Amino acid sequence: HPYIYKITFATANESSALVIRPFSEKGTLKDLIYKAKPKDPYLKKYCNPKKIQGLELQQIRTYGRQILEVLKFLHEKGFPYGHLHSANVMLDGDTCKLLDLENSLLGLPSFYRSYFSQFRKIN
Repeated sequence: HPYIYKITFATANESSALVIRPFSEKGTLKDLIYKAKPKDPYLKKYCNPKKIQGLELQQIRTYGRQILEVLKFLHEKGFPYGHLHSANVMLDGDTCKLLDLENSLLGLPSFYRSYFSQFRKIN
């Protein structure tokens, strides 16, 4: 799918998994929002609230549509994706692509599990 970031190499055994993707100079959607460089340390990138900027309306429309299209594609294929957040959306030009699709296959809990688990009846 054009909105899924490619994997260069992947391997797994009974105790671990390794996934390698190409490095992106633009970074993630979170990097764009925080005006951060992908190679900077985490604390330097994301712990200064003064650097945070919003997105332009056209960017929101474009990225939002692309994310919804890939989520619809995954849903139609019966593939769960519970790790949607700005750090899992890679920017590639004017296109955004989802990362970490393998998390559900590896049995990792959803990013939002703590929010869901407080409700008793969720269909």
